[in-house]
Amino acid sequence: MDDAPGPLLVGYGNSLREDDGVGWHAAAALAVDPRFARCTVRQEFQLLPELAADVAMAGRVVLIDARAAYDVPPGTLSWRTVAPEPRGTGFSSHHVTPEALLALTLQLYGAAPPTVLVEVATRHFGEGVASLTAPVAAALPAVADLVARVLSNPTRRTPEPTL
Repeated sequence: MDDAPGPLLVGYGNSLREDDGVGWHAAAALAVDPRFARCTVRQEFQLLPELAADVAMAGRVVLIDARAAYDVPPGTLSWRTVAPEPRGTGFSSHHVTPEALLALTLQLYGAAPPTVLVEVATRHFGEGVASLTAPVAAALPAVADLVARVLSNPTRRTPEPTL
């Protein structure tokens, strides 16, 4: 039996502001995808300091969010390794960066697991609309595939680029 801590997948964003909710929708899709049966999947409106306890208990963390981008087409995926960064990132109860969350986790629990941030490019953050635009919704299967690649190679912090 494997006692290693499982991965934590956190999709976050405001599901009532068009594509800002892509992380929320991605988490819903990951939660029913059999490839992620051993993962803890969370849907959050935003990163909060309270997540530090869950992050500390995870073997790996994948965060999924929208990224306002006008230099690439909507639905374009990007990813990066996240490292704890206590200085210059700051946080409050209304805004916690991935770097600040890991720094808090490190400070409170003495360790922070390898973490990757997956971002989906978008341009639409309208209020009161609970659905994703077509190009961002079409990217959801690619988000799941990217998360699967991140988790399939535990020795790499980031996945190989897609050609």
